[in-house]
Amino acid sequence: MEESRCSCKQNGCIRLILGPMFSGKTTEMFRLCTRQKLAGKNVTIVKYAGDVRYDENMASTHDCKKMEAIAAKEIKEVFHDLEEADVIGIDEGQFFPDIVECAEQLANLGKIVFIAGLDGDFRREPFPCIARLLAFAENAYKLTAVCKRCGQAAPFTHRKIETNQIEVIGGEETYMAVCRDCYRDLNKTRFPNINEANGSPLMKTSEARISLSGIENCEPLQKRPRMLA
Repeated sequence: MEESRCSCKQNGCIRLILGPMFSGKTTEMFRLCTRQKLAGKNVTIVKYAGDVRYDENMASTHDCKKMEAIAAKEIKEVFHDLEEADVIGIDEGQFFPDIVECAEQLANLGKIVFIAGLDGDFRREPFPCIARLLAFAENAYKLTAVCKRCGQAAPFTHRKIETNQIEVIGGEETYMAVCRDCYRDLNKTRFPNINEANGSPLMKTSEARISLSGIENCEPLQKRPRMLA
């Protein structure tokens, strides 16, 4: 007997997979996309075109697991291709300047959008587009890696090399995942005010003033150095 396919309309959504370098973000995105393929969905993966370490038409994990992908520097370049898909996986989401608007539009069209990306740079500064996406996503979770110094859970990324270059492409030779204590120890010379927030001493709990209506006097986020996860 011929199997009948469900004709129910798919609900669109945005799912964020966040974390530091080497935390398995791309691996998790691949798993979710493969699961959707097994369910008969048309899946398209987008990779950041600035990452030329691997095949041009393949997204890759650090341990060289690969899936076919289309390369772009802005989502709008390949938006027409994505309209044909049921499920979209976007790797290195922090690098796409138009990802918030495009992901929202795709989800509103009924697409399932998986986005893997760094939540913070090597200074633990947030990537603006990822911070904005949190308000639009149905689901977001943060993975951790393993600290390369002590073996504890590692939620942060340490840059091994001294450079102020905006975009630094690299793997284990350039970056390492670290825990809080190891991050502070490794960066106490690079960031003398590591126990301060935004250049000001951390406030004691009794001195903190929290506005229930939002964060007051919030300065615009500046352009952050880029890293490839």
